[in-house]
Amino acid sequence: SEPVIPDHKQPLDFWKANEHRFPALAQAARSYLCSPCTSVDSECLFSTAGLIMDEKRSRLSAKNAEMLIFCKANLPFILLDQK
Repeated sequence: SEPVIPDHKQPLDFWKANEHRFPALAQAARSYLCSPCTSVDSECLFSTAGLIMDEKRSRLSAKNAEMLIFCKANLPFILLDQK
């Protein structure tokens, strides 16, 4: 039921002004709406994709390659949750 913020407004300003109403969402917005300060994560992802998509796996479907890259990138976080 919240009105849509105008295009010229910054989403993080909205969440800062409304964090008392939506504390959990405001915290998630601060985490996910900010851009990373380096390109290391994207470079690492491209490196992983290059290792997965090589000549020996030329018949690997895009869906399976995407799943393998996802697993490689997120496996450390999954293992941390199990401890």
